[in-house]
Amino acid sequence: MTIIKLDKNLANQIAAGEVVEKPFSVVKELVENSIDANANNIKVEIVNGGIDEIIITDNGTGIEKSDLEVIAEKYSTSKIKNLEDLYKVMTFGFRGEAMASISSVSKMQIISKTKDSKSGHLLNILGGEKEEIKDIGAEVGTKIIVQNLFFNTPARLNYLKKPKTEYGYILKYLQEVSLAYPEIGFEFISDGKNIFKYRKNENLKDRIYNIFGEDFSKNILEIDFSMVGMKVSGVISDPKISFMNKNKQLIFVNRRPIKSVLISKAISDAYNRFIPHNNYPAYILNLEIDPTLVDVNVHPRKLEVRFANEQNIFRVFYHSIDEKLNSVSLIKNGTDFTEAEDIFTQSSHSSSHSLHTKEICSQDTKHYTPSGTKFKDYSPYKNTSVNPGQSQIISSLAFSEKILEPKKDLSEDLNLTNDLHYTKLGKIIGQAHNSYIIVETKNGIQIYDQHALAERINYEKLVKKSKENGQNCQWLLIGENITLGINEFAILEENIETFKEMGFDIEFLAGNNIIINGIPDFIKKENIKNMFLAILDDIGEHKFSKSKTLEEVKNKIFAYTACRSAIKFGNKLSLFEINKLLNDAVLDYSATCPHGRPVIFEIDLEDLKGKYER
Repeated sequence: MTIIKLDKNLANQIAAGEVVEKPFSVVKELVENSIDANANNIKVEIVNGGIDEIIITDNGTGIEKSDLEVIAEKYSTSKIKNLEDLYKVMTFGFRGEAMASISSVSKMQIISKTKDSKSGHLLNILGGEKEEIKDIGAEVGTKIIVQNLFFNTPARLNYLKKPKTEYGYILKYLQEVSLAYPEIGFEFISDGKNIFKYRKNENLKDRIYNIFGEDFSKNILEIDFSMVGMKVSGVISDPKISFMNKNKQLIFVNRRPIKSVLISKAISDAYNRFIPHNNYPAYILNLEIDPTLVDVNVHPRKLEVRFANEQNIFRVFYHSIDEKLNSVSLIKNGTDFTEAEDIFTQSSHSSSHSLHTKEICSQDTKHYTPSGTKFKDYSPYKNTSVNPGQSQIISSLAFSEKILEPKKDLSEDLNLTNDLHYTKLGKIIGQAHNSYIIVETKNGIQIYDQHALAERINYEKLVKKSKENGQNCQWLLIGENITLGINEFAILEENIETFKEMGFDIEFLAGNNIIINGIPDFIKKENIKNMFLAILDDIGEHKFSKSKTLEEVKNKIFAYTACRSAIKFGNKLSLFEINKLLNDAVLDYSATCPHGRPVIFEIDLEDLKGKYER
């Protein structure tokens, strides 16, 4: 087969597959060009999720006519001139690929004017083919119109999501970049509707308020920490609040948004002692670092970076967060141990033998770093409680996926007495690391994750109660006023019928404000705002299908509430509390918590004997 040199436009279309995956990619590349052009006002307009049209308008420095001649040529860039520039690049763009790639798979129009030019200039590009540049009246800055994306590569259209999903990608990106640049004004219009307009010269806290709403902005801590020539700045969530997903976790390096397992691990380690297991903090953090110490030229999307000294990166993030969290001193010595019924309003149908007591248990929280993690050696805390030999024995034992079923009375085997050490599941040996309950059974040893077990018990109780009582709305004497973020408001608008079906009565006020006048009867009145915001967050994260929305959202509420009301990982329990927990666990359900984590690890007696060659 003869080898031929590909046509320039065909080569650009192939290369566009890496740079231009969806409308969001176009918006990202063009907005970053506007930022590099020193614009302080950027306007983004899209039609049909950006598939039909994208318009980016800025008041930046503009493009010279001579530069327009080569703007759509691959590897044409004003950002770098030699290899040395590449290693210290501070701008978003530098490859010279974006404009060539975008123009090769769309109908593009560029209107631009510099402050020194007498008129603006217009350039039309159709599928990579440029027309003659014309003079045109224009203001200083640049306006780029991209229409009919992938019109000449129809197969690519099949890989796009629904317009609403593509819109969501763009909205998320614009909010992220506006947090990195609060001094820049951003405006976003979709299908003629003004989604948001942020003023220029805002500070980060103002921008956070506009995006995430009042409640979140009231629960953030400012970070400003320097070490070994690096600076971490931004905000983190107060440890008294946490989230069920990672939606509010943003990392920037020299104000470039990135994804970094290393940095995420450092922040997670710092929060480990402060928030419940399986919950997540929120943070918006920027690392200022010498550009020669970070390589952004790893992937065309520029989300991945490579650091010259990963250990120092880990340390600066860990210590910046740890220092701030320790300064607020919010670790308490007492935690409520409450039955699921206490989280909700009591029903008149409650069984007469239900317990309504509240036990107080002391909390002895330890810093815990999971073993086997890639960056564990960087943490100043190390888990030395298990020696390598013990670890090998435990890891090689089979994990039990058995169903937790009611056991037969074990009194014959265990000499059952009134001693609290004995339960229907076996004999309590003790609690390890204030997190795991060890039980001796006839056939071996069972180790329970106390939080996962308590979470599962609470969840089953809530599901049962909902089935027995049905869906009812309880009216509030005084409505709950909530100011939502833009994302939250959009999610609510899209799913308002689902909320009504569940028993919510919601009234829309001016701006992004709502008032909740009624709530489902399984939600306690004291917990309305946090629960409601958590529901919105989860819906946005999982994008439930219309056919399953109601049932999925209900289960999410049950799972969220079961988790929040469950015994915490790290809480020291009394013998009475352990006894009650194990006796409540004699239910017919799968041995996982509602989030899918295992509840029980079982060591068979014969396997144990085999390990000791007995």
